Amino acid sequence: MYKILFFLRKPVDEKILNHFNEKTIPILSELTGKNVSIAEVESNLMAEQKFSFFCEADFKSKEEMDSIMNSKSGLELNKDMMNFYEHMSIITVNYK
Repeated sequence: MYKILFFLRKPVDEKILNHFNEKTIPILSELTGKNVSIAEVESNLMAEQKFSFFCEADFKSKEEMDSIMNSKSGLELNKDMMNFYEHMSIITVNYK
């Protein structure tokens, strides 16, 4: 399993949060074929960077994710995220 974790950094601007919910989350749901939802980060005391919200997209493998991210919707997601990348952190996790 391969996951991409998306964290919105504090302080989160309402405009950024709305965009993430209305544009980014639907694209992630389309790419994964699953309902992707956003969650509030309650605590991350040990992390230097503080986060407000989080969501994750999971794939069967890194190869599947690479293929999907090169699709029309995947390229749309990459283009979309260029508009607010400075407001988020992305972590990829590979369960081998």
